[in-house]
Amino acid sequence: MENEVKQRNLQRNRRRERAQRMQAQRESKVKDGDSGEDESPAREKPPRPPARRKKSREPLAEEDIIDGFAIMAFRTYEDLEVNYSITLAQITTKISKQLLYKSTFR
Repeated sequence: MENEVKQRNLQRNRRRERAQRMQAQRESKVKDGDSGEDESPAREKPPRPPARRKKSREPLAEEDIIDGFAIMAFRTYEDLEVNYSITLAQITTKISKQLLYKSTFR
């Protein structure tokens, strides 16, 4: 156990010393006026694309027809909210388009 603690301390010290050396090198390059044009430019990694949302293969709701009425059953309340927030947005855009269409021909 005591050896493990000593090893950790040694590793920390090595890392710290290496970081200090690297920082000193960077500072000396800046002081010397070396712009780094002679060396190949450091390659930067391109930004990662945003993570894609996985679409669930199962539908959010099940629809049953009972006595001529379509009844939708959702697994969770969040599924219900998601489904109707989308449809409300679509309805409002459709209504606004219709109003614009009617107003242009009057």
